[in-house]
Amino acid sequence: NKEILQHCAQTTQTVDQDGDSKLLIVGTHLDHEIQCDGETRVDKNEQLLELLIPSLEDHLMYFTKDRSQLIFPLNAKDPSEDDRKITNGICQIIGSIKESLVLQKEIPLRWLVFHQEIQALSKKKNVVVLSLQ
Repeated sequence: NKEILQHCAQTTQTVDQDGDSKLLIVGTHLDHEIQCDGETRVDKNEQLLELLIPSLEDHLMYFTKDRSQLIFPLNAKDPSEDDRKITNGICQIIGSIKESLVLQKEIPLRWLVFHQEIQALSKKKNVVVLSLQ
């Protein structure tokens, strides 16, 4: 998982020249948290902060206002009322970011056509290609 996060961090830095990308980390198995021997959520947050700061500090979305926790903890299998509130908050964050980016960025028509052609080719060749969405 650490390697995946490092790869995402490098990709974000390489691709996002404008600094608009945001990284939000959701822990979806809060119900399994007690099964993690010797590693607490605090430990995981500290490891993430060490891994992602300072290179991605401007891209991170924090769970707490004091910026001490990156992981948005929730139980996706059996969500409580708090889990639903967190989920709604995440949806609002993503929606507001997406809305502001859509309003700010103009994408040349040729890029859209290129994207559609790549998606069609990936389906034809049965190959996974990352989407702009």
